[in-house]
Amino acid sequence: MKNVKLPILLLVLTFAASCLFLKANTPKTNKLRHVVAFKFKPDVTIEQMQKATTDFYSLKAKIPQIIEFEGGADVAIQKKMGKYTHCFIVTVNNEKDLEIYGSHPIHKAFSKSVDPLLAEVMVVDYWAE
Repeated sequence: MKNVKLPILLLVLTFAASCLFLKANTPKTNKLRHVVAFKFKPDVTIEQMQKATTDFYSLKAKIPQIIEFEGGADVAIQKKMGKYTHCFIVTVNNEKDLEIYGSHPIHKAFSKSVDPLLAEVMVVDYWAE
């Protein structure tokens, strides 16, 4: 029985070391996140906010650099009283794609249509692993 334990132990250790080596040498798949928060002007209606949200979502199908998109209204929107009420996360692969997205004519048209409705916009870009 002792003769079997050592080869099994060596096999397990070799397998574990191989897994760690492969993981260490696998390139990370980072994604660049573009976070946008909206604070609408007080006179903007719920319907206008919903249209802006729908229009923002439609960018994913129109701009190929967007690989993921999510967001929407805060679940406590009625309690925000002057705070940001909507948040969206646009995910792209790299800084070049973010630049293409930002200068894309469809994105520019969306921004132009929503800007008059907004009191403030907050934008943060970060790398996610």
